[in-house]
Amino acid sequence: MADPTSYENLLRRLEDAEHRLAKTERNAQIARDWVEISNLHGRYNHLCLGHYWDKIVDELFAQKTPGVKVEIVESGVFHGLEGARRVFVDMLGKLYNYEGNCAIHELTTPIIQVQPDMTTAKGMWFHVGFNTFDDPVKGVIPIWQVIKYNHIFVKEDGQWKFWDYRAHLLIRSSFEKGWVDEPVIQGSAIQGALPDEAPKPDEPTSFHEPYSGRIGNHSGLPMPPEYVDLDDF
Repeated sequence: MADPTSYENLLRRLEDAEHRLAKTERNAQIARDWVEISNLHGRYNHLCLGHYWDKIVDELFAQKTPGVKVEIVESGVFHGLEGARRVFVDMLGKLYNYEGNCAIHELTTPIIQVQPDMTTAKGMWFHVGFNTFDDPVKGVIPIWQVIKYNHIFVKEDGQWKFWDYRAHLLIRSSFEKGWVDEPVIQGSAIQGALPDEAPKPDEPTSFHEPYSGRIGNHSGLPMPPEYVDLDDF
């Protein structure tokens, strides 16, 4: 019978304890990352309601990491912080600058997957919106909106930031008709009433497949990020 107090056994027990401690510390970090990414996105949704477009770009997006991208529904993909500013300040800031505007964006069904490098993460949510639309005939009307957020995040100076921001439209419908008879009200782009004067994207829209109402079934795409067992790394 092996002597439990022998040097070899004590060394094995020490190595096992160090391994379990490292795994525990990593799992704790992953749990903290999950909370911080959730808080980042929640902060974004609160800022949307208050029209704090500059703060969204300056505080929530990566400032030092190359490769920032923004894509909202079918308005194309914008590159870099300058592109993010064109979307949120020059496009959304002007589109939603009318009396009676309301954009309450609830977050549901989160899937957040930290990647093996521990400095990037993928996340997907549904957003259910109690929004308004400035109808050219009726004026401000209430609408339903459902978006599938599909992002990549990067940890920059110890803080999680948006890196590749994607918002794919599922429905944007009036209260009167609902999403079966009117799944997408007045188009779905975010350029506003004068699309020719809106900022131009750096590349075409990568994915756009809204719910079609009574015709066919929705594919459910894009799919959420794949599960990664970080114990394998």
